[in-house]
Amino acid sequence: MNRDVRLVGAALLLWGFGEGLFFHIEPLYIVELGATPVQLGGILALANVARGATYLPAGLLADRVPRKWFMVGGWVTGLVGVLLVASARSWQALVPGLLIYALSAYCVPVVNTYLAHAAGGRRVARAITLVFAGYAAGGVISPAVGGWLAGVTSMRAVYFVSAACFAVSMVIVANSSPQPVPARTGDGRRWRALLNGRFLRFSAFTSLIFVAMYVAFPLAPNFLQDVGGWRVARIGVLGSFQALGNALLNPLLGHLADGDRPHSGRRGRLGKAGGLILGPVLVWGSVLALLLARNLPILILAFLLRGAYYGCRSLVQAHATELAGEADRGLLLGASDTVIAVSQVVAPYLAGWLYAGGPTYPFLASLALIPLVLVGAVVAGGLVTRRHTVGERARSRS
Repeated sequence: MNRDVRLVGAALLLWGFGEGLFFHIEPLYIVELGATPVQLGGILALANVARGATYLPAGLLADRVPRKWFMVGGWVTGLVGVLLVASARSWQALVPGLLIYALSAYCVPVVNTYLAHAAGGRRVARAITLVFAGYAAGGVISPAVGGWLAGVTSMRAVYFVSAACFAVSMVIVANSSPQPVPARTGDGRRWRALLNGRFLRFSAFTSLIFVAMYVAFPLAPNFLQDVGGWRVARIGVLGSFQALGNALLNPLLGHLADGDRPHSGRRGRLGKAGGLILGPVLVWGSVLALLLARNLPILILAFLLRGAYYGCRSLVQAHATELAGEADRGLLLGASDTVIAVSQVVAPYLAGWLYAGGPTYPFLASLALIPLVLVGAVVAGGLVTRRHTVGERARSRS
């Protein structure tokens, strides 16, 4: 944890706090500005299109341009976006700001490449996970603060407070050290890794399971307000428990998915598949609890379990690194993020149409789809990594 790693970690901690202020109540703000459920789903889907379109280009550019200023540019983009959202007086006027804020997501692969270089090749995984744990920690308290602030002032005020947090975060990251532009390498055929049969099968599973899980997410605040009668301040508090669930369940899922021990053999590889099964099962339990909840303790349980969704994303990234050689890992990580982003484009749009038919429909769809996708993946055998090292093949023959 040298100076640059600590600076980026502090900047992301503050960014996570600022984003957590509005993230869980944003659908309520969009509806407050006049959007219907179908329009809300379309807006969120469009934002996810913008977000998902950034990952591959940013990952490739991170090795070709000065990373520090490319990274700072993402902070500036996010700050401009949230200020435009705060200034909107209608849902139509909000859309440009929301899209600009979504584009700031290009920083994710850039930050990872910056941290890998800053760590100097020593404990890179530890540096990255600790920094992003700080980002998650920033979102534990802020949803409750944002919900309270929206209740006593207005939702627009929440965005202005977030903008102040983002501005300080931007100043912090701007004080990090510049990095040299890496020399260009490769034979120009890196895109072939995306046509790997194992990666294509795994991508199909990833897209389906993330649609199945995420369709219950976008309009959950509206469901709680429209059907349950919960106040916006209480909904914000529930977002804090989701962040806490993320922090608690990620290590559990990671431990289950750890199949790299020399003696683990096939059992270890099944362990990785086990993590990718348990995560969606926990999300399924979250959806069921949310649908049936009549009191606060059950809702708290629902949002704690909901944190497993973000653990699933980490497991997908870990699994993707085993589907090709080391030279192609960055490309596959960017492609995996893009697959998840596409799923998060489809799911909100689908959720909006389902919610217009009945407020419970998005949750019922998720409860039906998650088991179907998991059973189909297990039957097809698409979750077990079939790639073996030379040593593993030698041991299996002996």
